[in-house]
Amino acid sequence: MTWLFALCAVTVGSALQRVTGLGFTLVSGPLLVLVLNPFDGIVLANILSALIALVVLARTFQHAQWRTAGKLSIGIVVGVPIGAVVVYALDADMLLILVGALTTVAVLIALTRRPMPVFRGTTGAIFAGTLSGFSNVTAGVGGPALAMFGAATKMSMSSFIPTVQVVALLTNILSVAAKPHMSLPIPLVIAAVCCVLVGLVAGSFLQRVITPTRAQTLALALALAGSLAATARGVFALVS
Repeated sequence: MTWLFALCAVTVGSALQRVTGLGFTLVSGPLLVLVLNPFDGIVLANILSALIALVVLARTFQHAQWRTAGKLSIGIVVGVPIGAVVVYALDADMLLILVGALTTVAVLIALTRRPMPVFRGTTGAIFAGTLSGFSNVTAGVGGPALAMFGAATKMSMSSFIPTVQVVALLTNILSVAAKPHMSLPIPLVIAAVCCVLVGLVAGSFLQRVITPTRAQTLALALALAGSLAATARGVFALVS
């Protein structure tokens, strides 16, 4: 039953990412963590995120802003190693609480949708990339920092989606490489990959009937529920 919930989240997250450019790990990450554990759950989320980024980028790369992607990637290279150190320094219960807390904060920040000057310019891009890389390798939630960058720079959705896929592909490859001691059940991985493909197809149709803003709101609502559940489980395990 828990696998079923996680796979549904993977499908929905994939569809929402196809519409908005973000949202997959926000929706699926907390549930994958609950099904597996904080370490392997985020690794699987990273692997699936890389697959999604590659598929979406293959269809939209001609609209990517490569110079912007390069600036963001500088921050990614800085943030991922720092996050990896934190992951290996914490035990499973504390890591679960961190995953839930970071996701909750990320959702609340993203819900404001207010442009922040700190994310503007070259320095802002590097700062956003650093935050994204750190939060991606620790909690699988690198998207909100990129969303805040997109809002601050007023990027069009047609450019934002492929640009962040470039960054997401690099981020998730580095995040998986930073955690080589993974132990993933192969049937779940295969089922999750199939759900990703189904979600991406569904997202292509969903684009025609739902606005990116509404899709993003749905993704954030689902993410908040999952992150609160992950935090609660971590706290309960820690005190019991």
